[in-house]
Amino acid sequence: MQPQPTRRSLLDVILGVGLLGFFTSIVFPVLRYLKPMAPQDGAGVLRLSKEDQARLEKEHTLIVRHGAKRLLVFEDPQQRLCALEARCTHEGCTVQYVPGDALIWCACHNGRFDLEGRVLSGPPPRPLARWLAQREPDGAITVSPPAQQERV
Repeated sequence: MQPQPTRRSLLDVILGVGLLGFFTSIVFPVLRYLKPMAPQDGAGVLRLSKEDQARLEKEHTLIVRHGAKRLLVFEDPQQRLCALEARCTHEGCTVQYVPGDALIWCACHNGRFDLEGRVLSGPPPRPLARWLAQREPDGAITVSPPAQQERV
């Protein structure tokens, strides 16, 4: 004959499961933080989705992710497509296109760039990397990295 479970044994099980859950909630995030990230592909040509294209047509500016990079795609006052890296070269803040002033602005420390990515004022030490943005014959918009611009 097996002994009947007591109230004490039930409380021991509940306490054990609670402690196990508590320690798991601490250890799991630490292990995820320590695990190296998988390499992110950002080397090839980026083709904007239909939603991104619609947003670009409506707002004339768009920030998209391409691997680990953020890209600022916009239409300049002459309606040409331009693309620059959206990460400020000073502190890494995300820059934005200001159509009224025809410049790229970093809100963190008031850095200003021209539409080619060159530094106009503020603390950024280097210009923004330029990417090639173009409309394809089928209407799609592609953005290619600086290294691939010579090959196109």
